[in-house]
Amino acid sequence: MSKLQRIVAIIVALYLLLVLLDRFVLVELLVGRIGVSVLLAFFEAFAIAGIGFAVRGVFARRWNAAEADLPRDLLLGYPIFGALCFLVGMLNVSSWSMGILLVVCGVGGIYVVVRRFETRPPAVPRIPEALVLIALAGVFLCALIAAQAPPSSLDELAYHLAVPWTWVTEHRVIDLPLISHSYFPLGIESADLPLLAILGQAGGGIASHFLHLGAAIAATAMLMRLARGNNLAVAAIVTTPALAIIAGWSLVDWPLLGICALLVLSLDDGDAVTISMAVAAGLLTKYTFVPFAILVFGAWGVGRWRSHRTDAPAEPDSHAPLPIHYSLIIASSLGSIFFIRNLILTTNPIAPFLSAAAPHVAAYRAPFLSDYVFDGHFLDESLGASLIAACSLSAGMLSWVLVIVAVLLFLLGPSSRILLPFLAIPVARSRRPTRLMRVLLGLAIVVQLFLIGYFVDRGGAFSLLGGTSSDKEYLTKQRTSFTTAQSIDALLPVDARVLVIGLNETFWFEHRVRGGGNFDGPRVSRYLELPTAEALYARLKNDGITHVAVVPPATATTAVPQKLAERDTALTTGAQRVLAQTLDRYASNVSTSGGLIVFTLK
Repeated sequence: MSKLQRIVAIIVALYLLLVLLDRFVLVELLVGRIGVSVLLAFFEAFAIAGIGFAVRGVFARRWNAAEADLPRDLLLGYPIFGALCFLVGMLNVSSWSMGILLVVCGVGGIYVVVRRFETRPPAVPRIPEALVLIALAGVFLCALIAAQAPPSSLDELAYHLAVPWTWVTEHRVIDLPLISHSYFPLGIESADLPLLAILGQAGGGIASHFLHLGAAIAATAMLMRLARGNNLAVAAIVTTPALAIIAGWSLVDWPLLGICALLVLSLDDGDAVTISMAVAAGLLTKYTFVPFAILVFGAWGVGRWRSHRTDAPAEPDSHAPLPIHYSLIIASSLGSIFFIRNLILTTNPIAPFLSAAAPHVAAYRAPFLSDYVFDGHFLDESLGASLIAACSLSAGMLSWVLVIVAVLLFLLGPSSRILLPFLAIPVARSRRPTRLMRVLLGLAIVVQLFLIGYFVDRGGAFSLLGGTSSDKEYLTKQRTSFTTAQSIDALLPVDARVLVIGLNETFWFEHRVRGGGNFDGPRVSRYLELPTAEALYARLKNDGITHVAVVPPATATTAVPQKLAERDTALTTGAQRVLAQTLDRYASNVSTSGGLIVFTLK
């Protein structure tokens, strides 16, 4: 085929594709609904990759665009960009402050990407075997369908998106003592500040979904590198329901997994710069990274000691990377931003743990393997069969140490997402399966794909694609909290700041709001349970609270005690008494709507 014929064929194909898209009304509706969100998510992805490249250059003491690695820089830059947004947000959070930061970083990121492809054209990736390709395509297609829906999962509405949205409504980063999860490392969540400040709740939430989907794809690329050709192991990880279902949600588990894979890869390759970057990024992402990193460095150190390696002294080089001990100190300092914040606010660097009213981590679920493999009440936390089965093929001391620790953690009954890094990394480094094991893993992957498709269909996201539901109709059907928030908003003046009692999902409030998150009933009770009504009234006024909304208990949608406790913000008897006395004495007006009551404080 001549060059001219190839060009003509491409032009004809593009024209016909554009005609098809133009005449397909559902595509037009989809683009009109999420187009701006997707474009802004792409632009922020460039900004994040640019930040990752720039900070890595600081550790490497050189900035060569040919060395840019988009999946790596995206994963490492994600929480670092979020930390930068957080620091700027301590001064101001607005569309202007966040927009300027986003534009500066985004232009730099685009420049790096363009220079990268000018100096080193992209290599055509090796196509994996058919089953792996189908599995990856199926997972990310389902994630794409889920990502185009507005946020509706419990964890998103309770803290992952609720915390940065509260900062947007307050126009700066503030302490949120009623939400225990607001003291977690928030590097990933803080990266949503520009999206939410510019696009608002629905548009910003969808943009956040697509940004997280990009991080999930980048993490998969890192797992494929770690697997070194064992792509069936990667498919076994990616099709794990606890991971696949949340690939289009605004949660931190995919970025964390990619960062963990990068840490292990860089230790294998002796890449001191990436080791340091991974430490900083992991500390900014989730507490789970701390024990994981300790285990990885411990196993790596023991391995080096046993092999009696001796490194020849390096020749002096002004352009050489920073020595590993210096770079690790700098990386640890960079990654400790949220630990230092907690120390200042609560005198506890790992708040809310080891403090009063700490949220439940252990005993979240019964430690039965069958329940962790699959439980209809915990669909988005099911580990499936392929991940656990592939752990039996683990190879090397590090892999087995991680598996043993995962077993010990399992006995504590935590959320299955806490176990993911400790299981996924050994699977990625596992031995190649035998023919029979390949068949068994293949069957598990196929079954899990059906489960993932069922979950996405049950979630109602297809109604948005089909144009049969609007965002508001979708949210009204999926979350009763959305209707509750809308009802409370309708009863409040523009400048109100409302304390919500009885509801732990605060993302969809247009007004400034305070309330508890998951497992925060005891925390809210401690806030209210003061000696006198006068003392509580003084605390509310000091915190700027103008209204108190009391939401009646919603009809239980589950009988699982752990899920009820997670959603329950029931008050102690003492807290109820003091609150009732305070509202009786200091409420100047009372409004009601559908069972909920809004009190206006004097």
